[in-house]
Amino acid sequence: MTSIQIAHHTWDQLLDLAKQRNLSLDDFLEKIIQGQLAIIDAEELEDLRDIHDAILAESDPDNAKTIPWEVVKQELGYQ
Repeated sequence: MTSIQIAHHTWDQLLDLAKQRNLSLDDFLEKIIQGQLAIIDAEELEDLRDIHDAILAESDPDNAKTIPWEVVKQELGYQ
């Protein structure tokens, strides 16, 4: 088994994350290793939410109606 050193504040943050999910630190790390739990960047999460919203909007039947380009230009004031 390989040993690693973790700074005290990092260890405390890992413990806090595990507690937030009602997991022991061992279970928390095991879930990450098994791919059952992931930690991602906040910006990446926002991008994923945007993609999800776009997929929902595309699948909404109310959004199936097309608008002619001329109408769009007129509404935006481009004539």
